[in-house]
Amino acid sequence: MRNRSAVITMALLQTVLGCRDATVRDTPPATAPVTSAGNAPREVTRTSVVSPNPLLSKGKRAVAFSPVPFSEARYAVDGDRATSWCAGKPTPDRPAWLALDVGRGPTRVLVGWSAAGSFNYNETDYGSPGAYRLETSADSTNGSDGTWTVAVNVPSVGTHAAAHAVPFAGQRWVRLVVTAAPGVSPNGVQIDEVTVHDASGGVTDAWFFMGDSITALAFGRGPTGLIGFSERVHVRHPRFSPTMINGGIGDDKSSDGARRVDDWLALNPEARYWGLAYGTNDAAGDANDTTDFRRHLGTLVDRLLEAGKVPILATIPFASDDHHRQIPLFNAVIDDLRRTRALPSGPDLYAWFLAHPEQLRDGVHPDDRGVDSINRLWAEAVDSLYRP
Repeated sequence: MRNRSAVITMALLQTVLGCRDATVRDTPPATAPVTSAGNAPREVTRTSVVSPNPLLSKGKRAVAFSPVPFSEARYAVDGDRATSWCAGKPTPDRPAWLALDVGRGPTRVLVGWSAAGSFNYNETDYGSPGAYRLETSADSTNGSDGTWTVAVNVPSVGTHAAAHAVPFAGQRWVRLVVTAAPGVSPNGVQIDEVTVHDASGGVTDAWFFMGDSITALAFGRGPTGLIGFSERVHVRHPRFSPTMINGGIGDDKSSDGARRVDDWLALNPEARYWGLAYGTNDAAGDANDTTDFRRHLGTLVDRLLEAGKVPILATIPFASDDHHRQIPLFNAVIDDLRRTRALPSGPDLYAWFLAHPEQLRDGVHPDDRGVDSINRLWAEAVDSLYRP
């Protein structure tokens, strides 16, 4: 069910919108001393409500070096996925870097990046770094000088987004240092957002969304003016700004989710809430046997519960293409899993699109209005997790 035209559109957007209205900052790569530090242990606990991990980075001072003309650091912290900081195709000898003056105070931070030009979570062609490290500094004055400590080193990247919790006591700056582009990278590294959240009390407000192409569309680079899931939660509850990673992959079924979950858990140890949206492909062709769907989705849910995560199931959206007429049978399985595993309920996407089929551009995938609705419905469904 992966929509190839959507993938092409995303790639074109990266080319056209990637670096605009910017000036060249002709600064050599940082050569300041670098030391190493291990990661602090995770401090994730399961409670019935979320504790805030405030967003520290939006609008903060950002400086960078990039070999790409007209690449400006501020696009990585403007909250707009239609703009990007472009790092080109750096090398270990001449890396590109982006530094944020977060300020002192937090003892631990969650640092995330996204390159939404790649449609699927496990694709890196359009924007992802091929290798990078995260560094912190207590004494830098401009993002280039000073002593820097390596907090995280990622020698090979296989996704279009990531988030890492790093120690930050006594520190002031965070720096993303990109040392390579992926082997296939037509437009080079293009990071649309870098986020830094305060994780001093542990990471609780971090989300990972698993699903098929509907998920990939809903939580990817949306239409201009879209208020996404995290922003909607923030509007409703200003103390909160969730970290969110879009794990949607076109064509995936529940069996793929069950197969991938251990890998995604290893890559996203800080993600506490896991939004699950599988079933459209399982129900394709008017399938009516839900046996495998029940088994695979149950395996996925149980694996997340065993890992101390909170899985939240959305219903399968209504489809008007006359090839998914048995979706209610599969949604009955989801209802049963919610009840038997005592899970929080996600949004009722079936009821919404049954009432609003005009928001389906091809009878299955949401159009821009449908994308906006999915983000709103998810935020409304989990509202009770957030204290006022």
